[in-house]
Amino acid sequence: MVTILRLAAIVSERLSEKVIMQIKPVMGSFDIERIVPYFQPIMDLDHHAVNSYECLARLVTQNEQTFLPSEFLCLVEREQCFGALTQRIFHASSEYFRNNSMGWSINISQQDIIEPHLSKFLSEFIQDYPNPQRITLELMASTAMQYREEFQSFLDVCKALGIRLFVDHFGALNHHILSLLDLPIDGIKVDGHLIKQMTQSQEVLDFVGHLNQLSQQRRIIVIAEHIEDKDCLTAVQELGIRFGQGFYFSKPQAFLN
Repeated sequence: MVTILRLAAIVSERLSEKVIMQIKPVMGSFDIERIVPYFQPIMDLDHHAVNSYECLARLVTQNEQTFLPSEFLCLVEREQCFGALTQRIFHASSEYFRNNSMGWSINISQQDIIEPHLSKFLSEFIQDYPNPQRITLELMASTAMQYREEFQSFLDVCKALGIRLFVDHFGALNHHILSLLDLPIDGIKVDGHLIKQMTQSQEVLDFVGHLNQLSQQRRIIVIAEHIEDKDCLTAVQELGIRFGQGFYFSKPQAFLN
């Protein structure tokens, strides 16, 4: 008889095999230069206009196949180049937006706040970049909670450089995570799972409303993620959340119109 643990292991192995099959075209010749930013707008819901863009990593192969991070991060892990990936997306995005006034953001990883490489890179890069206040770095809430001391130290670096730092995937339905709001962060992004559940659960709706109120009191920007239909958008707007992002507005695009 197959035990539950063995069954879980089999499922995990098959999922891994599926991912490897999906990225087989790049397994033997992985080139980090082929990871490029795709751009998704973050909307100002009060003014029905683009407020900024999130720059999302995509791997594009020689034959123009495009892969999501969930499909290629195992290659980044294999090559031990998470820091290089962050710097690659940061540099490409910064050049894309260098000569305009639009704000932009990228995601950073656990390694980026634990190791000193990103802080050093930012300190050197920012000296020649116009309006660093347009730059936002996003770190997952679970990482900020798990590595709170390192997160606070990295937050100090960002404040000194004039770069904004947001907490991403702010989605756990527990009140321990609310302690992150006591830190001098610039914004949070409410996880899409909560946004989707708001139209079906009063508990979730109340939690997100409370989260938004606490953030407003602290002048922390709130962005609702993964808005995919009109009902989600209406629920977000009724709570007074000003900024939103999701397929309802636009999928990530290789180029801006």
